[in-house]
Amino acid sequence: MHLNKTINIRHYLLILIMLLLLSGCGMVPDGDYAASVSLTGGSGKAYIKSPCSITVTGGEAVADIIWSSSNYDYMIVGGKTYYPVSTDEGSEFKIPVKIGKKMKVQADTTAMSTAHLIDYTLVFTIGDENKTTEDTGDGSNEKSDMAPVDLQGFTYISTDESSFAKEYKIHRYDKDLAVIAVSDGRNYIVVPKGVDAPPIDTPDTFVIRKPLTSIYLAASAVMCQFDSIGAVDKITLSGTKQEDWYITSAAEAMKAGTMKYGGKYSSPDYEMMMETGTDLAIENTMILHTPKVLEKLEKLGITTLIDRSSYEEDPLGRLEWIKVYGLLCDREEEAEKAYEEQKKKVEDIDLTELDEKSVAVFSLNSSHQIVTKKRNDYFVRMIEKAGGIYAAPDLQSDEDSASSVTVSIEAFYDYAKDADILIYNGTIQDAPESISQLLEMDPTFKNLKAVQSGDVWTCDKSLYQFTNQAGSIISDLNEIVVSGKEITDFFHKLK
Repeated sequence: MHLNKTINIRHYLLILIMLLLLSGCGMVPDGDYAASVSLTGGSGKAYIKSPCSITVTGGEAVADIIWSSSNYDYMIVGGKTYYPVSTDEGSEFKIPVKIGKKMKVQADTTAMSTAHLIDYTLVFTIGDENKTTEDTGDGSNEKSDMAPVDLQGFTYISTDESSFAKEYKIHRYDKDLAVIAVSDGRNYIVVPKGVDAPPIDTPDTFVIRKPLTSIYLAASAVMCQFDSIGAVDKITLSGTKQEDWYITSAAEAMKAGTMKYGGKYSSPDYEMMMETGTDLAIENTMILHTPKVLEKLEKLGITTLIDRSSYEEDPLGRLEWIKVYGLLCDREEEAEKAYEEQKKKVEDIDLTELDEKSVAVFSLNSSHQIVTKKRNDYFVRMIEKAGGIYAAPDLQSDEDSASSVTVSIEAFYDYAKDADILIYNGTIQDAPESISQLLEMDPTFKNLKAVQSGDVWTCDKSLYQFTNQAGSIISDLNEIVVSGKEITDFFHKLK
């Protein structure tokens, strides 16, 4: 008996030691986590946005990382090559990782005159306190219902109707006070001049005091909305440099010095913010990857509005966010007018007797891979509203994660060979100027039906900055699908 007890104790001690060793090697339970990322190597200019998300399944961890640059076209991890799943907001990769261990990786950048494969060391660190909320079955992790909030001293009156937008609601109260309720659970109380703000006793509730005179705009896709309502003058700091603006009023304001570069969303110039008296920062959801910036802005007393228009399923829903900025800038009539004009362009499209034409969208990256769109992409929904049928790669994860995907030339040929129309995405890669240049990029293209018929277009590089022109872009696409129009405001046909 004594011998058996000794063996049992030794057995349990051995199991305990093994568990401790496994823990030290970075083993964590299955689930979704937020992980901090440290990176060394290279010139020190590039970085990976931290925290990142990590999913652990069967003991294997996969990280969703986003580089600060869109110029990384592939990575080598553990001897295997990985290509970006998106380059919309920086090069995004999904790679296998080891928790708590130094990882030697390589990443190829095209930012210089020639491509360079650079050695980096990554360390991913997570803890139980960082574990993200899992689905408990009680709806606790579902999107906010954006219901009106009770405000001491104010009476709720009504909620504005939205035609397409589903990511925000505007609630009206007496004394001209309004609340912008957003699907992420954040509420922004918009307080007019001369009115005292109500006391705030609930989390994720923020006060925006009007009139706004000095805005830091890091969400570049929002600038066009301010342009449409004549309120660019309210933006004094930009997260985009002058040479990167395609919106004339923004570029001219920066040239004149009335708008200055205030640093990227991940590293804003706080000193400049204080000098200019910044009263509102407008960010997109990338700011959630840098929570320390949010904390710093809050400490400085600068309210941060996180724009979620990119989460709208309908292009006109994204456009409808113009009403949010009309409210903030006291330009509601202008916002309503601009919205209705663009919506009418789409309503005027006649889809009753269209010949069904399939449309494929693509670009070729420096690794000779095709970058294309999944069915859930914003641009794809524009094509469908214009009467086109999108030709998409056959992907099981088509409705998940990033909207862009990288596939091989062969895979692209398989699904796009019979497409009636091809559109080269000039917003990602520089577009060819002719069909002959396209064929020089890869001779496989000559066998595509659209190339043989000459139905190949390119889209303007500025396209992504003109959310406010959604109706015009859809109308242009309709003219391509219906009549093959060679030149529109945003597209032109290759000869």
